[in-house]
Amino acid sequence: MIDPRHGWNVSFKPLYLGYISALILMAAAYRIVVHYHLTDTALTWTILSLAGFSALLQLFFFLHVGMGDKPRWHLISFVFTALILFIVVIGTIWIMNSLDYNMMLPGSK
Repeated sequence: MIDPRHGWNVSFKPLYLGYISALILMAAAYRIVVHYHLTDTALTWTILSLAGFSALLQLFFFLHVGMGDKPRWHLISFVFTALILFIVVIGTIWIMNSLDYNMMLPGSK
């Protein structure tokens, strides 16, 4: 797939495969949500799992994570980025919940 001399893709097949797979996952998520196929909890977990699988698919096919000369360093930088992103998202949710709790009128909760 990757030319060792130049470091770029020789074939467009993985790109087409990744694009079609991403479209299928997106259409599946859209159909599940629009047509109410699942209950609330099952819907949430299904959408989260489809989103996670889509992210992994895009990392592999479009960003070529794990296909380079030194995939270990790419993986370490990706894990560090994911950790920072996780900390920011969880911190934001925590702060918003704290603000919501502290800004409520007395007796409304």
